[in-house]
Amino acid sequence: MNNQNLHQRLYQFQINILCQKIINAGVFDLLQICVSLAEENPFLEFEKYSEDISSPGQISENISTDETLADKLKMQIAYMCLEPAVSGVADFIAELVDGDGYLRFSVDEICDMTKNNVDIVKKALDAIQSLEPAGIGARNYQECFILQMKAKKMEKTLAFKVISEYGQELLAGKFSYIKKKMKLTDTEFSSVITDIGNLDPFPARTFINTQQVVPIFPDFIIKSIEPKFAMEFGEDKIFRIFVNERYAGLLKSSAISISDRNFLNEKLRQARKFIMYIERRKIFLEKLISYIVEYQKEFISKKGALKPLSEKDLAEKFTCSCSMICRAVSNKFILFGKDVYPLKKLFSRSAGNLSQDLIIDEIENIIRDADIFISDRKISEKLKEKGISIAPRTVNKYRRKKEILNSYIRRFLNSQGN
Repeated sequence: MNNQNLHQRLYQFQINILCQKIINAGVFDLLQICVSLAEENPFLEFEKYSEDISSPGQISENISTDETLADKLKMQIAYMCLEPAVSGVADFIAELVDGDGYLRFSVDEICDMTKNNVDIVKKALDAIQSLEPAGIGARNYQECFILQMKAKKMEKTLAFKVISEYGQELLAGKFSYIKKKMKLTDTEFSSVITDIGNLDPFPARTFINTQQVVPIFPDFIIKSIEPKFAMEFGEDKIFRIFVNERYAGLLKSSAISISDRNFLNEKLRQARKFIMYIERRKIFLEKLISYIVEYQKEFISKKGALKPLSEKDLAEKFTCSCSMICRAVSNKFILFGKDVYPLKKLFSRSAGNLSQDLIIDEIENIIRDADIFISDRKISEKLKEKGISIAPRTVNKYRRKKEILNSYIRRFLNSQGN
């Protein structure tokens, strides 16, 4: 591959990352992206309004400039001797790691997003999972614990063998099954639980940015649902970014050298392309939000219950990937009347006549409010008191889907933290 082709591929890769960031960005994240690019590109004009719905004239004070988890990971990546393609994908993955330290995207999805092969993506993921805090970038609890044990040189311990071979069964609370399979005594199994209790199931929570301020500001302002849908973008009330075409006209001046003209023409091309991405983002999001709001209008208007709706449903409707829908709806808020709530609140999976997400929310509320770490059977009984009749095994299924540990391990981990 010659230098020109390599340069073009790296440039396209950077563009892909920028597109992912734009679709994923909430109001203030998008503002930061626009400010940054306007500082680098002379053809991009950025204008911030003095008007702000929540706090007039104070928008800049609400934006955190402190180091984020992604920044911390990228700083570590910069010190690693990685080939450029792997380093670029690792930086991209760092942006996908959530607040608990988990990566909720598959290798195939990341390949699709970055247009790289499996080998490059796996190398990048290995790099991420070698960073501090230990356990970062795991796809589930089992992988998180394995990564932490490897960091602590615990590969030869009994606990490592249990979590490696029977991790899912352990997290599901199938202790008798594990003890029988591995022929463990109660004392041996107790030591395994003790070792696992010293691990952190949420590695990123140790990274706390105490000065970070994240204001809740609506990304989408629904003006009306019926008889006609009308929406405004929250960003339009805060800022605008555009190409300064008058400045672009100066390129025709004979006083500019050929090298300078070539440089500025490239900057102008990049500026117009960025504005095109912003406009495409708006068009896509407006269609997406219009459909979601129309579909859930009974719930939004407080006239009915939430209907089953998943990211997969929308991906099929709009002929795109589930990961794109996930990025489009994550970290965004919607305003209707006086109510501001997360856009993801309008998603729910089907569970008979009830919303599966509603049931999972109730399970989380029961676990959070309980004086003791109640079992799935007790949770099932409390749900019946609320008019939700599901069996303990269904509670177990929903709890595991939300990655809530069983009562024994929750109690044990809590005792270790006290």
